[in-house]
Amino acid sequence: MKILVLLSIAIVLLMVVSFAQEIRIKFWHSFSEKSPRGKALQELVDNFNQKKYQVDGKQIFVESVYKGGQGRYSNPYNYLFSELLKANYEKNLPDVSIAYENWVSQFEEIGIVRDFNSLNIPEIDEYINNLYPAFRNSSTINGKVYSLSFNKSIFVFYYNSNFVDHIPTNYKEFILKLEEIKNKTNIPPLYLEPNEDTFIILYLLAVSNEFFHIDQKIEPLFLGEKLDKVTELLKNLENKGLIKWTNNSYQDFIKNRAPIILATTSRYTDLKSRSKDYHISPLPADNGKIYAAGTNLVIFKSTPERELAAAKFIQFLLEKENLEKFCISTGYILPTTNQGKTYLEFLNTHPDFKNVIEYSKDRLYVQQPIWAWENVRYFISDYMLSVFINKNPIHEQKKELEQKVNQIMINQNLKFLNRKENNHERKYRK
Repeated sequence: MKILVLLSIAIVLLMVVSFAQEIRIKFWHSFSEKSPRGKALQELVDNFNQKKYQVDGKQIFVESVYKGGQGRYSNPYNYLFSELLKANYEKNLPDVSIAYENWVSQFEEIGIVRDFNSLNIPEIDEYINNLYPAFRNSSTINGKVYSLSFNKSIFVFYYNSNFVDHIPTNYKEFILKLEEIKNKTNIPPLYLEPNEDTFIILYLLAVSNEFFHIDQKIEPLFLGEKLDKVTELLKNLENKGLIKWTNNSYQDFIKNRAPIILATTSRYTDLKSRSKDYHISPLPADNGKIYAAGTNLVIFKSTPERELAAAKFIQFLLEKENLEKFCISTGYILPTTNQGKTYLEFLNTHPDFKNVIEYSKDRLYVQQPIWAWENVRYFISDYMLSVFINKNPIHEQKKELEQKVNQIMINQNLKFLNRKENNHERKYRK
């Protein structure tokens, strides 16, 4: 009996010592474990844990936590953001999370994220240097990099070759192509969802390459005459029967109702597996910009030991072989210019995807890290629904949108100016 008791005590002590020699970090994300993306991400996490990386002799164990909500109509990214805000209030933040650039600007402002420059990890520094400039710039706040591009995608057109033979990269020629398809098929050729992405993309293709101007203050550039122009362009396309509004363009496409849809490269693997008639094409941005989407990786401040463990995990995720495998299996794009053998082979065997990358890489637009953007994008989405679906008077909706944007930008600029003054004072003291 005494032997059994002693043996039990020894096992408990061994478990305690083992746990004490382990650093458990939490990684929050919005990829459902049942989705292909979630499975690809979990495979990376499992591989990291199996390799038994260490910090100061302690093994790192990563717990992957899905924070995307469970409701059928819930937005996983919105849910993650709300959970992060809640966790900050409760002082229970994860060690690592994915985050949009405008989230990061809020996190940086209240001092809860670690900048990657101060970690002095050569592999991460190299990754930063190899990022496409648009991604690197959007990750930088006051000269420091606070997030690293991870699951990035770019907006593209997908078309059904039963209706469309090709899509021009010149915007005016693209409109003529839509008219040609409409005349041949007698159906609207382009199916669009009435949201902020549609507004942003048309704005970047046909109106302007900038949403905000940052100097002494942050000035929104998409209001006034430019707002009128986007609205007018969409109204003209609608009146000519060249577009059809839908709440799910993806379903319209796979049911072969939609000749062309707007989506991101993250749909590529799925759509190509469904039919040989489905093709991808870059947006018509010969004279414009191409909107990039997706999130970055951040480290929340904790202890030096936990932050180093978090950095080692991120370093593993961003290793060329691991990131390339993740991108290929999900349709995300490699956000760096440093392409390895695996990714190059994928591009060479998928020339349509390669063409999209080659055309788009120097035309990328990533929204600047402005915290007010989280609100502004919802204001734009409401405007699109009100004007094009609910058919409310345009002048009233325009006035409402401008009032909302200008109000939130007053708050943004108060913080922006305070930040500039504080930075100036610190520089002066030095």
